[in-house]
Amino acid sequence: MKRIKEKVHKTFRRFSQVQPSLAAVVAPPMVREVIAGDPFLPPELEREIFELVAANDPLDIWTHQHVGVTVLALPQVCRRVQSWIEPIIYERISLLHSFNGGEPVPKFLATINARPASFFAAHVKYLYFDRYIPLPAIQQVLSVCTGAVSVGCHHPYLTLAPLLAPLPLHRLCVSEFVVPSKSADLPPWAASLTQLGLTNVLPPDPMAAFATLPSLTHLAVGYDALPNPDNPGAGAALLHLLRAAPRLCCLVLLTESKTDYKWAHQRLREDGFADARFYVHLRPIPDGTWDAWSRRVPDVFVEAEEAMERRRAVAAAKAGMESLPWRNKPGSTSASHLQP
Repeated sequence: MKRIKEKVHKTFRRFSQVQPSLAAVVAPPMVREVIAGDPFLPPELEREIFELVAANDPLDIWTHQHVGVTVLALPQVCRRVQSWIEPIIYERISLLHSFNGGEPVPKFLATINARPASFFAAHVKYLYFDRYIPLPAIQQVLSVCTGAVSVGCHHPYLTLAPLLAPLPLHRLCVSEFVVPSKSADLPPWAASLTQLGLTNVLPPDPMAAFATLPSLTHLAVGYDALPNPDNPGAGAALLHLLRAAPRLCCLVLLTESKTDYKWAHQRLREDGFADARFYVHLRPIPDGTWDAWSRRVPDVFVEAEEAMERRRAVAAAKAGMESLPWRNKPGSTSASHLQP
């Protein structure tokens, strides 16, 4: 484009030197056009432009929020842009305790009180509350965000059961999951829940707990939920979880520090535990251990599946090398010996 403009200007200069009077006609003084009235762009194209801007707005990984500064400013353009962008802003809500003087929880609760409950029921789909958020605040948010499909918090299930029951959940994270005493008390989503997180306590009877969740395929447990580190049995506890959920294809142990990460591997080696469906996750520095529960990326289960796939590929490649004919012949030279 720059080269084309240079050629046009060069040709125009040569032409203006030969016919100056005509040059004035060809290039009249520029007059700034004032646009008034309705926009010329079709509304569908205009909306796509604004949503594209919102999708490409860079995020601050240290705030753990899902929208950037530009997205927050877009609703101020006009009412129609506000109606397009606000569903993007409110789709994923992470309420995290602020250590820099901010008050995100009171601000969001004030927003809830200032708008109709139907707005949050329609637009909020993913919720995460960190371990510092009090139970009454979580209950108030859940009372209006009745369309949420994913909820993560650090309180026992029974303290939130009446509010969680009507939600269309497919993803849940709580500190402890206890099976209701009566089957009639099971929520409708129990039959379709696919992902569960347990931050602090493992079920005393995993077989009974997971029998109420027949579609469960992904399970994450916190390191603190394992048996006492001074006693053996961590491997047996994890094996019990895998056997209790027959459709489980991914079990993730979440650790908060490198010490826990190394200690977990050591304990499991001592217990003789190994399973292709198991993965130990070490928290990245900018992330909280569990706040990825509501984020698009990084998703702890996606990361675990990618790591397990790499592990399977390495194992398959190693098995393929072991099966090569020359490795089985007496006196054959191994591939490692053939390397320069």
